[in-house]
Amino acid sequence: MLRAQILAEALADEVLFKLDPLLFPGDPIVVLEDDDMQRRVYVSSDIMMAIEPPFADTSEGRRLAELRAWLDSFLLGSEISVCENPYGKPPDTDLARVAPVEAEFWSIRVLEPKDTDGLRSLGAFHAQDEFIALRWQYREIIGDNFDEEVHEAQLDWRNIFGAEPPHKGATLDEYLTNYVAYKT
Repeated sequence: MLRAQILAEALADEVLFKLDPLLFPGDPIVVLEDDDMQRRVYVSSDIMMAIEPPFADTSEGRRLAELRAWLDSFLLGSEISVCENPYGKPPDTDLARVAPVEAEFWSIRVLEPKDTDGLRSLGAFHAQDEFIALRWQYREIIGDNFDEEVHEAQLDWRNIFGAEPPHKGATLDEYLTNYVAYKT
């Protein structure tokens, strides 16, 4: 598969980074072999720099820590709420398809802490249970420019993968395991 070959080159060139879950002091020591991981996440260098601890004791730092926790949760196979309708998602949706649907891009919706607007990370699936996060931004900075952010994420994809499109599934089962689908 050409997409897999391009991903391998992007990892070797450090354009993308394979994310491993963090362990913090006091966490139980669990040794996971790569084959034990139910899912995989690859991130851009911009995201990798943003989600490496320590996190500032600020609203921004807490939101970046929540993004990291979301990505780790995804990696460890936790249940994710998903909505395929970009225009009718419940407010607590974790992962939502963005318009245009046929472009196959998704938004990770970090909604914590509750006293903030959260943040969004945009990317696409490389394969089932393998997500590539390309961009992130605080929701209040995106403002009304969400479509522009999506367009930039699509350009980021093309800069890495050329004409090779993201993974396309006929059903959510072909994107993810262990999810709850929100219908709107």
